[in-house]
Amino acid sequence: MQCLIENQAFAPSASALAKELGYKGKMTLYRLIKGQATERTVDEVWARILDCYLLSDTDLYDSARIFEATRYCCDKLLPEIKTGHPEQIEQLTTAFVYDVYDYFSPEFQQENAPFLKDLRKDEPDVFWGIVTLIYIRFKKIDLYRKDREQAYCKLIDGLDELLFTLYPEKADAHEVSYNLKNLATDPNLWRAIADCTILFRRYTEADFTKEASKSMMLFNWEERSFWHTPYCPYRQGSEVWLLTEQNTGRARNGYYMVLRLEAGRDTHTFKLTDALVFCFWTIDNENDLPILQACRGAGTGREWCFYAYEYDEQERCLSFEPNPETGNIFGLPDSLQRIDLEHPSGKDEKVWARILKMWEEEQGPAIFRKAKEWLSDRIELEEEYKLTDVQISRANLTLSVGRNGKDIQYELSIEAYDFLSEISPFQPVLIVKHIDDNQVYVEWPEEGYSIRLSEFTEKEL
Repeated sequence: MQCLIENQAFAPSASALAKELGYKGKMTLYRLIKGQATERTVDEVWARILDCYLLSDTDLYDSARIFEATRYCCDKLLPEIKTGHPEQIEQLTTAFVYDVYDYFSPEFQQENAPFLKDLRKDEPDVFWGIVTLIYIRFKKIDLYRKDREQAYCKLIDGLDELLFTLYPEKADAHEVSYNLKNLATDPNLWRAIADCTILFRRYTEADFTKEASKSMMLFNWEERSFWHTPYCPYRQGSEVWLLTEQNTGRARNGYYMVLRLEAGRDTHTFKLTDALVFCFWTIDNENDLPILQACRGAGTGREWCFYAYEYDEQERCLSFEPNPETGNIFGLPDSLQRIDLEHPSGKDEKVWARILKMWEEEQGPAIFRKAKEWLSDRIELEEEYKLTDVQISRANLTLSVGRNGKDIQYELSIEAYDFLSEISPFQPVLIVKHIDDNQVYVEWPEEGYSIRLSEFTEKEL
């Protein structure tokens, strides 16, 4: 606790932290810093911090280790860098990212590099937290100046610019930087370190998406479930919501793609009025609040909103309460009831079930594809570019594509990107157009890799 308070993990001073934690004065924290607080007081402050910043015990232990290790690392790193060089911290961060210390002194390579390599493998959150704090210290970024959000965005932009230069194929990680900035609200130093750790891991770890999905849970609903406001019969203008599971390789973790539909003039037609993503935060213990994180749009245009929710299993009813700070910006109803398509009960539900089954077969795929475009800012080109084969040799990646009635091969050297030597021809591959730059890309959606098709050599067969 002394380490976290003295290093301004949550507030610029003990006095400011005391105010945030709900203390009337600052003496409780000053006694704690001086080692004069009772065990009961320490436990109370600890509990208030966990509650105030929605943290776990592990978060606090790891944070203290990050601050202590950073002080030690800075002492060891100072002799290794070119003092005054304009890009010294970028070069140092690049060494951490690539895990290569060949240009450091023999003493550092023997004594410190092995520790850093092992820490990165065993405890990546602590390792990247140290890298982030070193970057902040060398860049002299003050997270507690008058405009906290501006300082935070400067930090995220600086790291993202460097990482996107090192990993230009990681368009999904680049988009994460926009999301982090959109979610930043009066961030403290701990929040900045935690968010930059996410950014580092998203860029450098191919399987981090699966790891991150552990924080989002799926319910035991159908893979595609339809919902409407309770007791609302089918009629023109009635709304229905489609929630589609999007798992990331884990059975019970992932998120939902949400389509908001409005009934048209006949039973065959529904209009897509909105597309959202629902992330239900994992509940690890009885003290965790049920939180829904919802978002709309993509890239710099993405919006976020948070809701408390409650799900009644027996009534199949999902209730929402918007965060009072943001309000109900997505216009969710107070509650939604899941429609039982296979065993509907009552006249209204039987009508809904019959119409929605028919709609899903006739209109559903096209509407779902349109919603994906809204949410991803990408257009899939499976009709224009019919991918028939993927071949990977020690020298090249080759895509066989049917286009305009011709067979075309697109070829790229394996040496162009490091990740190409690690992928398999059996992994899903898409050819898409990015709406923001109107360019065609080859993408590996499960890994988050993206390469412009113009970088491939084209040969007609």
